[in-house]
Order: sequence, then C-alpha cells, then structure tokens
Amino acid sequence: MVLDQQITEKIKEMVYQKPRSVNEIAVALDKSWKTVDRYIEEIMLKTGTIKTETFRGGTRGALKIVYWNNTEKVHSTDVQENLFKQIELGIDKYDFSPFEIYQYIDPNKRKGHYEIIDNEKSYDYDIGSLIPYFEKAEKEILIFAGNLAFIHLQHKKKKLLNYLADCIKRKVVVKIITNINLIDLQNVEEVLSLNSGLKEPMLLIKHGITPLRAYVFDNFIIKFGEIQKGFGKQGQIDKAIAIYYAITDREWIEWLQKIFWKKFQMCIPANKRIENLDTLKKVKRKI
Repeated sequence: MVLDQQITEKIKEMVYQKPRSVNEIAVALDKSWKTVDRYIEEIMLKTGTIKTETFRGGTRGALKIVYWNNTEKVHSTDVQENLFKQIELGIDKYDFSPFEIYQYIDPNKRKGHYEIIDNEKSYDYDIGSLIPYFEKAEKEILIFAGNLAFIHLQHKKKKLLNYLADCIKRKVVVKIITNINLIDLQNVEEVLSLNSGLKEPMLLIKHGITPLRAYVFDNFIIKFGEIQKGFGKQGQIDKAIAIYYAITDREWIEWLQKIFWKKFQMCIPANKRIENLDTLKKVKRKI
C-alpha cells in the first residue's frame, strides 16, 4: 500500500506528541505492523522528522520505538553547541576544520591520516577509501559538499557518479547539500539524471553553503576530508596536505545528522535554484 500525505501527517502527529511503538501506530491506523514499519522507514528517510530505536533486538520481546527527531535541539553538550555555531558561520571550506570535532572523539571510535599532495590537479582525494562505504550503504547517505566535481573522481576506472547510481538501484536514499551555481550546473544535472525513470526521486539535492566536506553513511560512520595549505611563511610546509578523518561514535554521528537535517530543511531545492539560474541571460559584449 502506497504511503500518502494523510497517513504521513497522522504518523508524524502521533510521534510528535510522544514516542510510540510501531505496534501502537499500527493499531491506530488499522494497518499491519509490517506495513507501518515500512511507512516509518520511508518517512524517516525522506523527511528526517522521526527516528527509531529497537530495544531487546534479536529476541521475541524486541520493541521498536518511534520518536521525534528534534532538530531544534542539535547539541547535547556545550562543546557540540560551540562547534555547531562555528559550522553555521562557516562559508568557505577553510572556515572550519573537522579536526575541531575529531579531537573530542573517543580514540577507539576515530581514525585519521594525512597525505602530502605533490600534484593537486591529478590528486584523487583518496576516493578509494570511500568506495567500500558506498558499496555497503543500506538506507541513507548524507553528503556535505562545496560543489559536485567529486562525482568525476574515479576508482578502478569507475566514476563516483556510477557508484551513486548503484546505491540508488539498491534503494539507498542519497541527500546532498551543495552550492548550486552556473559553474557547477552541468554536474548538478548529471547527478539529478540518476532519478530518471523512478516513481519517486531517490537522490535529493539542495542548494546550501557549508564549510563541511563530509559523508555520513547510514548510522555507521562519518568520513571527513579537508585540504590545508601554508601561506609561504618561514617554517611552513610548502605543499598542500590532505587530511582524512573517520568517526564511528554513534552520539556524534547522530549530532551531525541533525545538523544536516536542520540545514537541509532550510536549503533551496535544486529545481527551484536551477529555475532562478535560468533567468540569467547570457550576453556577449561587443568590443
């Protein structure tokens, strides 16, 4: 049975009032547990307004609870509040370093490494380390990007764009926040073309400016990347450095998911942004 807007709003209204079990919602809607569970998964992936938690998983007494994902309360600690403010104020990728997050993570739940970039034009941005996560993503991938040039990066002669296509074929929802402008318009249209032939889009892009360069794979891992460059001052490295971070701490993954959803809800949908860009007229001045 197809999930319609009326059922969606009913479920959201119930969960907004207080956390509910899937069985409780199923009884209220007069639907089967399995159907309602599918509805909840769909609402969770498409809107981010609700989340679930399973207690006693793997047992006959397992209980799945649905609760409201309060994006208004993004941070649970003073540290997270301060980091959130820095991210919100950032515009350029150099305005915020993921290390500011990394330094607070339990050492057992983080990894990091860096590389000296000899030739930035031919550098592959360590794309190979991301591919396994694209290949095993099950439900959702959230991407903070400056632009979409990364879709042309290749691993084993296969573009990242093709790995995104594979994700969509597996019914993995992909959401991207990126700067949609005239320079990057072709890339945006290439990515959106992955929705061609689908009843509902599985890949959603919105225009937004963010200093983060990050991927969140399901509730499993965050992958950050950044480039640092010196200013030619004495004692500084004279080459660019690429730094990569991986975080598996569940609390911090949920925190970044909330940041994504808060921003995504306020960002401009790609089609609306493109409509406005199309009103710009190309002219050629006579000299």
